[in-house]
Amino acid sequence: PAADAARATKLKHATQRTQHARALSLSSRMDANAYMALTTKLQAGETTRLADGRELNKKQLFVEALRCNPGESYASCNLGAELAPGEKVQLEDGRKLDQKQLFAEAIRGDPENSYAYLHLGLVLAPGETARLHDGCVMDKQQLFIHGIHADAVKKTLGVVALAITLAPKETVPLADGRWLDSRQLLYDALEYRDTDAGTDAGIDHAAAIERLGEQQAVVQAFANNDVKAFAV
Repeated sequence: PAADAARATKLKHATQRTQHARALSLSSRMDANAYMALTTKLQAGETTRLADGRELNKKQLFVEALRCNPGESYASCNLGAELAPGEKVQLEDGRKLDQKQLFAEAIRGDPENSYAYLHLGLVLAPGETARLHDGCVMDKQQLFIHGIHADAVKKTLGVVALAITLAPKETVPLADGRWLDSRQLLYDALEYRDTDAGTDAGIDHAAAIERLGEQQAVVQAFANNDVKAFAV
């Protein structure tokens, strides 16, 4: 039964990829959103064949999305998350960009893209800074804080990322005026997660402590700078 379910799932993904590829071939104007939608149907290492015969992987599909819409913030962000450290990709305009440059491009395309701030913060080394297109220079903590402020809904990952940058007893200011340490930030992350899931916010400390173990895999992923795990 498990093998049958796996085959059925694989067939479903293949069918969905074919349908999206056909939709692209029928479109008189290739649309960035269509290429991005197709990436969601690909598993790691998979490619899809378009009507013109090209076999494209996820990176190449994001490049195509940016060719259609060079300012597409989430295409830049996801393309950066697909790259390995030090790897560069060439865009339609001839530029060769690495992860940091792509995440900065994503912020320029949409200054409210909280994931772009999160990803850029993750790939910075401790003490390293990034200069954004408006001239603003930010370190890891500042990027995480800005990402949290940029999107009041999708806070959970940003709050966890910020928490693990703090030294013991160190606190950081949030937009609501509170100064929180790493444990208090993790409490907030649990609360935001519940809010995002549509359940009651405002869990008490006892419940937070009991469930804090659920965050360990997330914390470890952030500690390892595993940006691909958090692709949008």
